[in-house]
Amino acid sequence: MKLIDDKGRIFNKINILDLLFIVLILFLVFLSVIKIFGANLEDLTATDENVNIEFTASIVMDKGYLDVINVGDQLGETKQFLDAYIEDVEVVEVMATNLDQNGNEVVSVDPTMEKAEVVISANVPYKNMSYKLGNQELRQGKIIFLESQFYRYKAQIESVKVVN
Repeated sequence: MKLIDDKGRIFNKINILDLLFIVLILFLVFLSVIKIFGANLEDLTATDENVNIEFTASIVMDKGYLDVINVGDQLGETKQFLDAYIEDVEVVEVMATNLDQNGNEVVSVDPTMEKAEVVISANVPYKNMSYKLGNQELRQGKIIFLESQFYRYKAQIESVKVVN
């Protein structure tokens, strides 16, 4: 008995094209069920594990706008508070590189800008090999939004570390 006979049937039972069509239909039904019930494929295998982390983010803004960030502020997302708090805020001057009249580089303080270096501690889920603060992924170099009851700033993550 051959695997595929002269008529293109597997074990003299079913045509190869019919088998491919049945597999395609089953795959489409599977995707439809996932779409209807709103589950992501990654959620089917992932386990949530909450981890305490501390990350540092920097915000560069016009002078005077960063004064509203205070130690102890609770961060949130879409009008919902998260388990994340500001531990330290340091506002520093922004250095700018310009050219003098001879074409030489001159490093000076930009009088219109300031930079806040913010340290945040949070209890976040570790899911699919990444830390999430609400819907935002936390990793070095990533741009995130720091949002509290009084402000919403775009910040760049400088470092992330797990604390016990």
